[in-house]
Amino acid sequence: MARINNIIDTFLFYLLSAALAGLVGICLLQVVARYVFSASFTWAEEISIVLLIWATWGAACLALKQGIHLNVRILEERIRNKTYLILRLCLNSLGILFLVIIIKASKPVLDSMGVQTLMSLPEISINVMYASVPAGCVLMIYYLMRLIAQDAKTLFLLGRGEK
Repeated sequence: MARINNIIDTFLFYLLSAALAGLVGICLLQVVARYVFSASFTWAEEISIVLLIWATWGAACLALKQGIHLNVRILEERIRNKTYLILRLCLNSLGILFLVIIIKASKPVLDSMGVQTLMSLPEISINVMYASVPAGCVLMIYYLMRLIAQDAKTLFLLGRGEK
């Protein structure tokens, strides 16, 4: 399982790197086109927004993996290790519940927006942007489940006195 997790983490990291490099490249091309050639690309802004939205979800997942996403340090300092692990298990479980609700709530939005397209690229559905919400939620659920499994294992080892 650790190997699969590592493959997913590495793939997500390189996908994010490519998205951010594409974002910088598109913005650079747009600036050069505007100020050097007095012209611009009509699609640059929308594609930049789509890339940024997808990259934000992926970056939030990697931040969650590293333990730097939505972290309350004041609790860590004042609560004992076992109690803090139980609290984290509860909060991460609530996070999964919240993300499942968001996934269910995003379905009507995706269904109703399916007929609309991007303004500058009419052949591409606007759902390419809105689909980032359920996809990002599924990815965050995956990372939250990994954290829950890790905390449950640590809590079990603490209960047995092995850690």
